[in-house]
Amino acid sequence: MEAYEFDELKSNLRDYLESHSIDTSKMFRCINPLHTDSNASMKYFDDNKAYCFGCGATFNLLDAIAAMENVDMKEAFKRAVNYYKKHATRPSGALKPKERSTKTYNLKDYDKAFNYWHNNLLTSKEAQSYLQSRGISIDTAKKFNLGFNEFHFKDVCFKALVIPINQNCFSARNIDITNKEFRYYKPKGARIDIFNKEALTNKQPYCVITEGEFDCLSFETIGINAIALGGVNNIGKFTQLEKDTTKTYILSLDNDEAGNLAENQLIEYFDKNKIKYEIYKNMGYKDANKALVESKKLFEIGINNITQRIINNNLKKQEVM
Repeated sequence: MEAYEFDELKSNLRDYLESHSIDTSKMFRCINPLHTDSNASMKYFDDNKAYCFGCGATFNLLDAIAAMENVDMKEAFKRAVNYYKKHATRPSGALKPKERSTKTYNLKDYDKAFNYWHNNLLTSKEAQSYLQSRGISIDTAKKFNLGFNEFHFKDVCFKALVIPINQNCFSARNIDITNKEFRYYKPKGARIDIFNKEALTNKQPYCVITEGEFDCLSFETIGINAIALGGVNNIGKFTQLEKDTTKTYILSLDNDEAGNLAENQLIEYFDKNKIKYEIYKNMGYKDANKALVESKKLFEIGINNITQRIINNNLKKQEVM
């Protein structure tokens, strides 16, 4: 199956969900069998995926078939082709479910590779130029051990700006802007984590919460304490992490539908746990990195107004005590 055919196949997620009496125009109960909460916490988005803001699960068509029909991914693909590629009638439980796959992956230790790739970045004018175009300083690249490497997948050369997430995982972005199809990469089976989660427990009285790693790096470049969720579907992971509940958390998520829903989900969590928060809308731009690139001065003024207010309020409380 060609890549475009596979994308076309996965575009049937809305139809599949609605064929199971799920109204995709509003939030619905999560289809993850491991998520027992009965609240409507899942949302279908036009990128042909469904996201759960409770457990953090993300589902495409194959994931949904595997979960709802209790089959492995290989069988889910066969059924998806049967349902949509051949325009066949969807079975109503006639096929015998298979046991769920328990495949596991051996996690790799990338520490040595991170150091090697970091040295590559420090000698690569192409990689440094890309960082500069995104407004990220070399000092920030050094702080977070960012790297550069060329990965080769069959006949594709992936020029990767590597962002270490943890010892066993990294996020890679293709800096070759002419390659529109292969833009991102994360190691298969890697343990996804919050980026820069140390910012949740350090001595700073605030912490900015962003979606993507480049948004987090944008704040760190101007000296602002920040984390990246790694996507709105990681809210569940964030709520479970150890964090300083005396901090004020500044929500700086993307200004789109997914970002707005994630923001509401975090507000609900903060209100429930009586944690202070502020909202920063990235000067009206889609995300923090776009705001940094387009207007660094205004970006700094906007966020500094919030952080300085938080710092001043903390100082007043200390004076009273």
